[in-house]
Order: sequence, then structure tokens, then C-alpha cells
Amino acid sequence: MNWPAFSIKHKYTIFALVLAVIIFGLYAKENMKEELFPETAPPLVNVITAYPGASPADVAKNLSQPLEEEFTTIDGAKTIKSSSQNGLSIVKIEFHYGKDVDEAAVDVQNAIARIRKDLPTGIAEPQVMKFSSSNRPVLTLGLSGKGKELTEIRRLADNEIKDRLQLTQGVAAVDVIGGHKRQVNVLLDRSRLASFNIPLEKVVGAIKNTNITDPGGNLIQSEKEYTVRFTQETGDPAALGDLIIDNRGGKPVYLRDVATIQDGTVENRSAYRLKGEHSIAIQILKKDDANTVEVIDRVKDKLEEMKKDYPDVTFAVAEDDSIFTKQVVDNMSETTRDALILTALIVLLFLVTINESIVVALSMPLSLLCTLGMMLAAGMSLNLITLSALILSVGIVVDDAIVVVENIMRHCHDLGKDIKSAAIDGTNEIMLANVAGTSTIIIVLIPLLFVTGFVGRVFGPMAMTLIFAMISSLLVSLTIIPLLTFLLGGKRWERGERVVAMVISPFTRVVDKLRDFYVRILGIAMKARFITVLVAAGIFILSLRLLGIVGMEVLPKMDAGTFFISIQTFPGTSLEKTSEVVGHVEELLNKEKNVTSYSTQIGYEPGGHYLGDNGAMGVSQAFVSVTLNSRKERQETIWQIEDRLRAEIEKIPDIETFVIKETGGTAKSTTVAPIDIKISGEDSEILNHLAEQVMEKVKGIPGAVNLYKSWSLNTPEINVVVHEERATRLGLYPANVAQEVFAGLEGMKASELQVVYAKNSDIKVRYREQDRQSLGDLLSVNITSPMGISIPLRAVATVETSKGPNVVTGENLQRTINIYGYTLDRPFSHVIKDIQKELDGMEIPEGYSVQIVGENADLKESAGDLGKSLVMAVIGVYLLLVAQFRSFLHPVTIMFTIPMVFIGVALALMLTGKSVSMSAFLGVILLVGTVVRNGIVLIDYIRKARETGMDRGTAITESVKIRFRPIMMTAMSNVAGMFPLAAEWALGSERFSPLATTVIGGILTGTLLTLVLIPVIYSLFDDAFNLFLNP
Repeated sequence: MNWPAFSIKHKYTIFALVLAVIIFGLYAKENMKEELFPETAPPLVNVITAYPGASPADVAKNLSQPLEEEFTTIDGAKTIKSSSQNGLSIVKIEFHYGKDVDEAAVDVQNAIARIRKDLPTGIAEPQVMKFSSSNRPVLTLGLSGKGKELTEIRRLADNEIKDRLQLTQGVAAVDVIGGHKRQVNVLLDRSRLASFNIPLEKVVGAIKNTNITDPGGNLIQSEKEYTVRFTQETGDPAALGDLIIDNRGGKPVYLRDVATIQDGTVENRSAYRLKGEHSIAIQILKKDDANTVEVIDRVKDKLEEMKKDYPDVTFAVAEDDSIFTKQVVDNMSETTRDALILTALIVLLFLVTINESIVVALSMPLSLLCTLGMMLAAGMSLNLITLSALILSVGIVVDDAIVVVENIMRHCHDLGKDIKSAAIDGTNEIMLANVAGTSTIIIVLIPLLFVTGFVGRVFGPMAMTLIFAMISSLLVSLTIIPLLTFLLGGKRWERGERVVAMVISPFTRVVDKLRDFYVRILGIAMKARFITVLVAAGIFILSLRLLGIVGMEVLPKMDAGTFFISIQTFPGTSLEKTSEVVGHVEELLNKEKNVTSYSTQIGYEPGGHYLGDNGAMGVSQAFVSVTLNSRKERQETIWQIEDRLRAEIEKIPDIETFVIKETGGTAKSTTVAPIDIKISGEDSEILNHLAEQVMEKVKGIPGAVNLYKSWSLNTPEINVVVHEERATRLGLYPANVAQEVFAGLEGMKASELQVVYAKNSDIKVRYREQDRQSLGDLLSVNITSPMGISIPLRAVATVETSKGPNVVTGENLQRTINIYGYTLDRPFSHVIKDIQKELDGMEIPEGYSVQIVGENADLKESAGDLGKSLVMAVIGVYLLLVAQFRSFLHPVTIMFTIPMVFIGVALALMLTGKSVSMSAFLGVILLVGTVVRNGIVLIDYIRKARETGMDRGTAITESVKIRFRPIMMTAMSNVAGMFPLAAEWALGSERFSPLATTVIGGILTGTLLTLVLIPVIYSLFDDAFNLFLNP
């Protein structure tokens, strides 16, 4: 089909299609889902189980280990990690990419059901939580009261506010954290209980059996059926005192005789503060397919309503994902606009003529709008990755338009054709070459669509966006460009063009002199062809050495304006003391002028959908989330602020370890820290000793900072040893003794207090506080024998104090300890290389292993995947060139352009202080398609010139003379289009700026060297071919 002729003949049809593209593109921009990142984490399921009163070692042995063993049988499970803390087990099952996370969660629930009966009694029901970006709160609110107690605010949040927010469209879950939950505490007097010889379990049973709501069946009377119910519910805590729990000598023993009934709260194991003030936190989680910005806007609308309904409650926004997401989308959109303007100016510099420049300039937004429409149809979202791809595409999509317009004008001015014939013939002449050039870029991107894992999740959407952009660009160049050139190309803005020509005449003279210079250099190179090839080979080897100097990393850090401070006080520290220590950190944040908000969570409150970046925490741990003003509003980077705070926090006493980590501090959300050294073995003491050795070795390595161990051996413990012979004489077993001690100290849930129009409150039975404060109180715990005799614990057991691990961690059924850390002012790969050298010199006991994991493993995996994609891209481009040139030789000549980009890549990264990352690697893949286009243009022109009878030398020289300007124009337009991303004008663009930097450096050197090297290689291969045919 003759595309240009069709578009000119049916111009109204084409204009209608253009309007449709514009409307659909604008509709797509407004209606596409907006988010910061697409889902890149592997399928991950967390199982959280409370085991009140159990030590980390007991949690690991009795709970975490059986769960781990059962989870190994689940299909698709890749890694199983466990963390056993005081009273809490966390098991994380990471699945291979491709496993549906909902299916994985069901598999995990089924596995738990299979062994539920074998798990310890006294544990809470295991919580199965899926992990994804949607399992992170998109909005966190802080609630406080005007003259109201936090207990009352918590009641309102649990019973009213939560339900109203839950009904908001797009909201998946609402979690409430902090404050005090109501609980009826039955506090037993140990001595009074012993005097009546009543076991604690009997008190619990009396409450449970009296406070009931049970069915009694059905009764039929007089042809009417009645439902029989037993409703012996307790709604008044004071009424519990009148409950008869036993009889002694014919007299009833009331609960009030042995206990104090307190209408109180759950014992505090967590706290939440907003800007240093105690508050209630409400975390909003969105549905997977919901738009982050729209969900938050709807919730805020609900908040305005609730502020009127609850005038005594203050609603404050603690964390809001929509702010940075909006800033990123808006900034990226503005950067795309800037890229369009810069590219249009470059085109004007080269073309000079206003009409042709307008044609090229119009083609770019049309291509982008068409791309947006395709993205919407494919179900894609606007995020940091796809928006970066759109910015990149500006510099690439203009190539097709430039080549077509330039060739049409050559037919019009140089060959003397009328504008209509020139538009049709000029477009048709280069149609195949244009399709081939565009196809080279599409081909290098296609392998990325088939890469699984993290690389595929990150760069798959980017590759798809660029492919859509290239298809759009090709369609526009073959249909819209000829039509617009036909309509505008015959007209002249003579006065304006004279002004433009006068202004840019110095630039035009420079380009002409550069062209003449290249023709002279080419003449020299053709006389010393082998030396030229050797110099090119030397440049390539040098570039590889330079790439080794700049180092490697997975993805660059990003200044998102939010960071987190994880604080660990010494094990055994109380909630109150931890709160006091964290208060000093909050004071530092108050002094920071760039801090706009911060919130603090101390300890952990089970039941929520979001586990947190740091996992569940004990009362000796705290997590501070800090929000800064925008990067464009401050003089310092987030890393400078973090460094200053790090130096100040180190001075605060009573902190064992702390970590400061910005959002996006690791490439994968599931990676704890960039530096992660895993030590595996069985004995906790040996593991801890090895970890101390590793810490000492790594501390001295330049660039390794913020090092800390995943656990330590300094948690105070009291070990109770039951004398089995004594216990057996009384009919007791260690399990009986442990159960009664646990009930007295930790307490047991007996029943629930019935509350009208609100959630029921637990009734908990335990010893009063003064009976559970010291070692003597522990030894005085009453143990009731099967014969009903009450004896103190000291009669059958002894106790001893020791220190154990504050956390027991494991991976794939092996105990582990990890050393985590971060890098600063030095390439990641160089730091890892030095760490590996230190580890190689260690003596590791048999049965133990030390290995570097974390981002080092991510880097190896990513490099392998991208390396395979690069090989496939090169093969694909070569096969395409073979089909185009119908030769196996000429494509080899063109492929020599690829090594020439590496010197530009290395220099660009060195000058900008960037490392080789996944982003830079993708830039190299993109360069394969980009620079090959220039080689195609040169070789195609040389071949056609020789077919007309021109000798080889003249054809080569003329090809450089004639194609120099359009090649330089496309190269400079590419640079202009990608410059805003490389310069990091937009928020969040740090992640993918190396991609643009790499492409810019590669295009500049690749283009300049290609103009000399390709003719030289072509002539050498041509001589070799002739020599082979005519020996």
C-alpha cells in the first residue's frame, strides 16, 4: 500500500484519525491509573503468630520451625525465612515470580490447617498476610482528642471511624494502631487464692461458663415454633464481682473475695505518636487496581465530613503517598514538555525552515498521545518507570519524522519535484529503511518483555512503552508527515526564516566545518585502515576498563523526600524507657527545618494488614517515619540530612543500634539493606561470634556504613527447671507447671464483656501487678496438684538467670544471623569486592557458611538477565539486517558500531559520578538499536551510490558528506530529548537518569566514531570479499 499517497488523497480521513488520536490520548492521560511504582516485589506471604509469654528460642523451636517445615512442601516456594521474637513468630515465604499471590496465600493457609493441631496451645490464630505494594498504607492519619482520652478516641476509631472509611471506593482495608483498647482485667490476689485453695483455671472456667450466649434448640407449642436461647451475658464489669467461683464449708466464694475487677485497658505493648504527641493512627490500604491519588482524595473528602461529625477529634495527615505520586507525575509531565521543546529547537537549528520544523515538532506530541492511548488499551499505568520511558521516547520518536521530512525536502529542492510528488516519492524511497531502523529499536526491546523476575517487572513496562512509542512514530512518519509536508512544505515564511537563518548562521557554519573536518579525517583513516581499526579496538578496551572503575549497583538511590529511622534499644528495655529514648530523636527532628512531618511507632500491635518495613517489633524497638519538603524546595539532599542526623543520634545513650533508610534505599522492596552478609549454622553462640568477627572486618572498609547485626545475645531470660521427681510425686508434669505459671503471669482470656453497638471487650484473668514483679513472686506462683493441693513453684522448681538472643532467625530450615549495612560515597560493587576479600581470609567452622546476599545477589541476577537480553538484542538486529540487505557481510559491518558506544557510556558515567546499574545496562541495550540506525543509513547510501556506477571511494566520501547533517540532527535531537531525564529535572528521576546519561554518551561517541569506522570496515570487508571471489 502507498501510505503517503493514501494520506494525501484522503486527507480528511487522516485528519479525523488525528483528532481521534488526540482525544483518546488526552482521555488516557486523565484516566490512567497513577502510582509511584508498578508491583516489582516477588509474590510474598507473611505468617504472623502471637505466642504470648514465650521466649525467642521457644517460639523458634515450638512454632516457627514446624511452620517452616510444612511450608517447604508448598509448590513454588523459593525462600522461607523466619524471625522468632518474644511472644511472636514471623515466617516469610517468598515465591518464584509468576506465582499468583492469592493462590500462594491459600496454599499457606492450607499448610497451616494441616498442622494446626500440632502447634502449641495458647498461640493466637496465625495471620496470613499477602505482601504487595497494595499492602502498604497509602495514607496514615493521626487522631487526637480535644479534651478526650486516647481510650475514648480509640473506641471511636475502632467502632465508628474505621467502618466509615472502609466503605470508601477503592479502600481495601483500614487498620487502627495506638492508644488503649478496653479490657476488663480480673486481678487475682495470689495469697487470697491460695487461702481458699482455688486454682486460677477454676476462676477462668467460672467466668467462661457463666457468661454465655448459647442455643437451646427449638420448642413447638400450640402450632408455634420457638427458638430457645441462653443469654447469661455480662455487660457490667462490676457485676463480675458477684460471680460465685467456688463453695467452702457451704459458703459461696465470690470473685470479689479473691480479685479486683478493673474496667481498664489492654497492657500496653505499643505506642504511636505524631510529631511527638500521643495519637491514634489509622492506616488506609488501597485495592490492587485502585488509583492511589483518587483513593486518597476520596478518603480526604470523607475526612471533611467526619470533622463535622466529630468536632472533639483532631484529624491530621501523617503520611500521604499521593503527594509524592502527584509531584512525580506532574514533574515528569513537565519534563516531557521540556524535552519536546528542546528537541524542536534542535530540529529548527538544523532545518532552518520554519514549516519543516513545525511538521517535525507536531509529530512528537501526536506520537506521544498515540502511545498513551496504546498504554491505556494495554492496561498500563502512569508511574515513574513508564513516565521515564515517555521522556526517553521524545528523543527517539523524532528520528523517523526528521528522516522523512529531510528526504522529502531533498526530492523537492535538489531533484526539482513539486511538493506533492516529493512528499510521496521521498517517503516511499526511505520507507523500507525507515521501517528497518525503527524495527531495530523494537527488536532490542522485545527480549525484555520475556524476562521474568525483578528485571522483567521493572523494565518490561518501560520496554512496552518505548515499543508503543516507536510504532506510533513510524505510523505518524508514514502518514501524517507526508500530508503535513504537502500542506505546509510549499509555503515559505521568508521573513521569519531569514531571521532564523541569521540567528543560527554561526551554528550552521560550525556544522559545515565539522562535516568538512570529518571528511578530511575519513580520508586519513581510509589511507591507514588497519591502524584505524586498531585504534578503535584500543578505545573499546579502554572503555571496558573505565566501566570497571565506575563500579556497579542495582539501581541508583532516589530522593523521594521520606526516610525511616529504625531504633533498637538494649534488649529488656521497657516500653516507657524506649519511648523516652525515642523522644530524644524526635527532638532532633523538631529542629530540622526541612522536616514537615514525622510519626513514631513503638512496639507492635498485632492484627493489622501491614507488617511494616522493619517487621513486627518488640517494646525495645521503634520506627520513625520522616517526611521532608520537596527536593526542589531545599538546599540539601536527603542523604546530607540523613548523615547529619546519623551523627547526632550516635550521641544518644541507651541505643544499641539504629538504621536510617530512605524510601527506595534498596532496589527491591523485599531486600532489607544493600549490604547483607548471611551467616548460617546451628549454634547461636557460634553464629554470634562469627558475626562479631565479620563486623570487625567490615567496619574498616571504606564506604561501608551503618552496619548492624540482625540479633544479639544479650536478652535477659529466667530459666525455670522443674524437678521431675518432686513434681511427679504430686501428680504434676513440667507442662502443667508451665501452663499455670503462664496463666498467672501473662493471663488468660476468660470471656468477653458484651457491649451494645460496639465491639466486645475481652475479660482477662491474671495475678495482680504486685504479685508478678520479682523473682520471689515467680517462685511463689501457686501450682495446683490433681489432688487439689496448692503449692508454690519453689517447691517443685528452681530458677536461674541467663542471656539469650533477642531474635532467632532462620532461612530454609537453617539458623542464621545477618550483618546489614549501607554504602556511602563509593560504588557498591567496589565495597562488596573488598568485603569478599575480607571474608575469604576467615576461618569458618565446619557446618557453618558465610555469604554475601542482599543486593549483591540481586545485582548478579539482574546482570545475568540483562546480559542475556543484550545478546538476544544483538542477534535479533543482525538477523533483521541480513533480511534487509540480503547479505551476511554488510550487517557485520554495521554491527561494528555497537562497540563504539562503550567509550561514550564510560565517559558519561564517570563525568556524572554514576555507576553501571540496571538503568545504564538498559541504555546500552537501547543504544544497540539506536546507533545501528546510523550505520544502516550510511551503508544503504553507499550501496545505492555504487549501483549507479559511482566508485567505492567517492561513494563513501559522498555518503558522509550527504548523510552527515541528518545523522547529526537525529543524534542531537536524541540528546536534547533525553537531557531533562539525564539532568534529573523531575522528582524521582534519579532512578533512571543513568539510562538517559548512557544513551547520550553512547550516541555522541557512537555517532562520531561511526562516521569514520563504518566506511573503513566496509572497505576492508569489500576488499576481502573481492579477494575471496577473485583470488
